Amino acid sequence: MVALVAVGAFAARWSLLDWLVASDGTVRNVMEGLSWPATLVALVLALTPIIRRQLGLPSEESGDRGANALGQAVVLDTANPLVGRALHLVDGRLPEVEQVGLLQLRVKPAIDTHSDDGSDLPPYVERDLDQDLEWAIAEGGMVLLHGRAAVGKSRAAVEALRRLRPHDPLLVPRDGQALRELASAGLVPDGAVVWLDDLELYLGTAGLDVALLQRMCPSGGTGRTVVVATMRDEELVRYTTAGTAGSEEGKTIERATVDLIAYIQGRRRIPVAGALSLTERKRAEQMGGRDGRVRRALDAQEGFAEYLAAGTAMMDRWLIGDGPLFLVGQALISAAVDCRRAGYHKPVPTSLLNELHHHYLPPAWRHRDDRPSITEALHWAHQPVLGASSCLQPRSSNTDLASDYLLDRAQAGQSLLPEKVNDALWPALLHVVDPADALPIGFAAYREALPDVAQTAWERAATATTDALTPLGVLLDQQGHTDEAEQLYRRAIDAGHTDALGFLGLLLAQQDHTDEAIEHLQRAIDAGHTDVLRSLGLLLAKQGHTDEAEQLYRRAIDAGHTDALGSLGLLLARQGHTDEAIEHLQRAIDAGHTDVLRSLGLLLAKQG
Repeated sequence: MVALVAVGAFAARWSLLDWLVASDGTVRNVMEGLSWPATLVALVLALTPIIRRQLGLPSEESGDRGANALGQAVVLDTANPLVGRALHLVDGRLPEVEQVGLLQLRVKPAIDTHSDDGSDLPPYVERDLDQDLEWAIAEGGMVLLHGRAAVGKSRAAVEALRRLRPHDPLLVPRDGQALRELASAGLVPDGAVVWLDDLELYLGTAGLDVALLQRMCPSGGTGRTVVVATMRDEELVRYTTAGTAGSEEGKTIERATVDLIAYIQGRRRIPVAGALSLTERKRAEQMGGRDGRVRRALDAQEGFAEYLAAGTAMMDRWLIGDGPLFLVGQALISAAVDCRRAGYHKPVPTSLLNELHHHYLPPAWRHRDDRPSITEALHWAHQPVLGASSCLQPRSSNTDLASDYLLDRAQAGQSLLPEKVNDALWPALLHVVDPADALPIGFAAYREALPDVAQTAWERAATATTDALTPLGVLLDQQGHTDEAEQLYRRAIDAGHTDALGFLGLLLAQQDHTDEAIEHLQRAIDAGHTDVLRSLGLLLAKQGHTDEAEQLYRRAIDAGHTDALGSLGLLLARQGHTDEAIEHLQRAIDAGHTDVLRSLGLLLAKQG
């Protein structure tokens, strides 16, 4: 399904030719006496095998073949497939870990950091978590560091990689789809380091899921490939909540994402605290004499890493001030933060912020003609705070991105923004983003109980990606449009999205198409979707297949789905296993399933 496009082919070849035909080069002198077009053609043909060998690619005779998520062949063009998919390439190849600077890997600049490569960042203070982090990196597989924004997640991870894997190839994919394309084509070398800062940007059926992770890092294998990721706690809680029984969000959010987050457990899920431990403070105190920033950070109320990243100072710049320039600059920042709250985490066009910022100004200032210009206000918002990050970060092509620190605080309710995203933002944002980028915007709108906006977003996304079919089907299903929902589920299944199997099975069960419902629910379970184990058990129990139903309930309970506790308890009660029935009904109640309170009461009354 996924076709890898030859991106950057001409750029790569002409760059090499520029070197070859330099004004003082031998090749140029020869070419002066020959036909230029013929010579260029001959050079390209002659150099193609060399280029391919330098990039570590198979020969053209063998072809560049991989397999996509559905096992279909992916054929790459003869150009360098890394270009446009992997960042920070060196001579067209993946760089070594030590060749990429800290700031390039999105480690936040600290106060009074003036170098472009981060060489004058404060010295790294060893964290207590380093032991677990180094173990996970040495073992291979995936490790996730999580915590609030600006607590040192990225710095800890990158420092560990530089200590342990300085010369290994580093893959920083453009996005989740690029990672899937490269991995499916066999272009993630064994022993590579895959860096996914802000993991949520790389997830989903079009990006990283459990199957893709296991392909890159097979369990029990001899490979050393490691995937190192970071995630803010706000995002992690959202996905873990979506995976719990009874969660409304869990009914629409991509099951692949929820399953991956659940897959990363134990020592591979590392919390990063905002405050230093006693042992960490002692290490920092020993460094305080070498760097005054470290010494001052030890006394900061907001936390060691947050002080170094100027987090509180950035919040003060956004929230505290007066005068026309401040008000317009503040409105631009607020609009950019709201774009991220609305699910769009890419840089937004400056023209969109110009259009939206009126809605974030005080009413008295919205129609005044003497406001500062957008250019002046952007310059104010772009200024680094205390030499660290800026509230609004300028990006290429006249785009801007709000600081994730400000986003983190806004999502925690610690900003001037109201609980809900501004109503005017949704249609304006959907109008300018690419269709595929409308998918996460739909999820954000759904969480804010805006089904019309979510439907618009997913309908637009569905024109570019089949990932939108299942959530759109669920939304229409909830609205009673079952025929349209069924069609969408079937289209999603045909496109390889196994999460739609369970939803279609449940819809068919409601329509009393029991046999077909059982078939689809079983296929969903076979594909690893344990959330429908109980549903299949209920159908089989209704048909009198109590043994199979009991097994399914127990499997669901083992998988953490507490709603199956009550179902198993009721089944056991009907079979006369009263004591075990009481035990499971009590566990269901303890897990918050109050619907079985009466049933437990009846059993206890029966026992006197």
